[in-house]
Amino acid sequence: MKHLAPLVPALAGLLALAPGCGGTGTSVTSGGGGATSARSGSAGTGGSGPVTSSSSSTGSSSSGGPVPDPNVDGPYQYAEIDDTIAQAAGGDANLPVHCAYPTSGPSAGPYPVVVVGHGLELPVTEYVGYLQRLASFGYVALTVDFPATIFSVDNPTQAKDMSAGIDWAQGKAEVHADASTAGMTGHSLGGKVALLAATQDARVKAAIVLDPVDGGGPTGCNAPMCVNVAPLMPGLHIPTGFVGETTDSVAAFMACAPAAQNYTTFYAQTNTPSLEVTAIGADHMSFLDDVATCGLVCSFCNPATAPNTQVNGMARAFVAAFYERWIRGNAAYDTYLTGATAQVRYVTTGEATITSK
Repeated sequence: MKHLAPLVPALAGLLALAPGCGGTGTSVTSGGGGATSARSGSAGTGGSGPVTSSSSSTGSSSSGGPVPDPNVDGPYQYAEIDDTIAQAAGGDANLPVHCAYPTSGPSAGPYPVVVVGHGLELPVTEYVGYLQRLASFGYVALTVDFPATIFSVDNPTQAKDMSAGIDWAQGKAEVHADASTAGMTGHSLGGKVALLAATQDARVKAAIVLDPVDGGGPTGCNAPMCVNVAPLMPGLHIPTGFVGETTDSVAAFMACAPAAQNYTTFYAQTNTPSLEVTAIGADHMSFLDDVATCGLVCSFCNPATAPNTQVNGMARAFVAAFYERWIRGNAAYDTYLTGATAQVRYVTTGEATITSK
């Protein structure tokens, strides 16, 4: 959102008036110990295929049986919990955490951890759908609500805050986490910070991010507070994935994800294996659970032509399939990432282009 700089004073006041953003999760705010809210991992409607239940599948596991379709919720039941990280190691204090975690399903755990980072001036409640989809596939998935305003850009600390989410999961016995095996996901600033955390935390075994934006944000800043992360990709030797858009690569009102800083600049410098998905007709905010509840901050980007539910559903499916492929090592999910199913659902329909290496 580089071109926002001249509007910073006005935006600061406008953001204070923006309505709160509603999420899709049901949870109870905790004090120190955390509170849980049980949920069922029922089939969702994300994505674009004619899929109606989580029993639908077109991939096959290594044993020859079907694998759960990432376009809908998976075979695990899950619950959700709110808690607080008192002090992140090298990071911020009093960080709210929202977590969705498996309670029953094909395996008893421990389960891999995935941390999802939020965008600049965007609430973590807009990413609950990703947590729920991942939990339904047997992951301990959580957001860490680190400071991320136009006046508080501190990438190294934000990366530490995201890694602290893995620490939190390790110390929370009821979520049954395998903290030695983690993924990093994030949107916009959160995508950039997720990748920065991945370069620093050996527990991170794969990372897929949503329309990450490099650089210093709308107000700009210099090292060490801001880190250009794309140039670090040659040194990151884990599977990576990028789901992005080009509507906001150039300015109409302003470019929320400028071409010189968008997801393509990261992908260009990654090692194999890496995935690049371009959501056609999406804008920078299309990856949120519900743009309609986001408030004023979501109105500054170029308008999308693709429906929010279409783009968000596709992104959830790619995130779940990516981790099944690269955290759990199930090659049957290639069909949902680059293979026949992905081609039919997204490429043939004109919803996306897919590149990989």
